[in-house]
Amino acid sequence: MEAKCIEEYMERIRVLDALEQQAMGLSRMLTTYTDRLQERLEQRVGIEEASEAVTLGSIKSLAAVVDKSVQQKLLLVSKCQQLDREMQGVQAVSAKVQEIKRLLDVMEYTRRRA
Repeated sequence: MEAKCIEEYMERIRVLDALEQQAMGLSRMLTTYTDRLQERLEQRVGIEEASEAVTLGSIKSLAAVVDKSVQQKLLLVSKCQQLDREMQGVQAVSAKVQEIKRLLDVMEYTRRRA
């Protein structure tokens, strides 16, 4: 009976050793997985930081282009208004020239008929 108890005891020790080995293997696997996960998270953080930097740079660049475009548009509108004011005199002269031309045409027509 005593031999049987010792044998059962030894079997239990072997089972416990096997379980301990499996637990250690699982622990190493878990450590490996968590290390890989940590590396991937750090890579992702780096990528997200770089992406954010690119996005902010793009936004600043776009804002500068938009500001310059708005300034150029305002300048163009100002120059167009100035040109419109300056052309008012030309429009009046043009109307007079057209009237003179019309009168000359009438005179020429009258002279030819006479």
